[in-house]
Amino acid sequence: MTTWWMWNPAGTPPVRRFRSEEALARSAPDTQVVRSADFTCPAQRRRATAVRSDFLRVTGDPVQVALVEQRLWTLLVALRRAQPLRDALASAVPRPGRAALVAEPSRELAEFDRRFDQFADALRVLVADPAPEQLRHTAALD
Repeated sequence: MTTWWMWNPAGTPPVRRFRSEEALARSAPDTQVVRSADFTCPAQRRRATAVRSDFLRVTGDPVQVALVEQRLWTLLVALRRAQPLRDALASAVPRPGRAALVAEPSRELAEFDRRFDQFADALRVLVADPAPEQLRHTAALD
């Protein structure tokens, strides 16, 4: 299993020294770091790992790359927060009247998945064709 972590790009870097980056990631608060181990579902871990790996190959204008990194951070945090809801929906027992309770969270998850996949696709295109206009397009995605 590949382990990785991503520090909040808007966060303040730690002041004290650490022996390794892994030690830093382990000791950081959840608000500052997203770890691969945060994703208990293998499918979500694969999605997060793939998008992070693509981001690491992005080059170009540092301002645009920083915007892409901030977007990636936002999506990874949202993906981590959605994990309990995904687990609850997956284990929900079908009962009369429950469909209405599950409909709105399911729609919200589907919309989030669509935005996440759109960003992941744009990152893959950016890695394949590192043109400045593609970088601007990826950075401007909402």
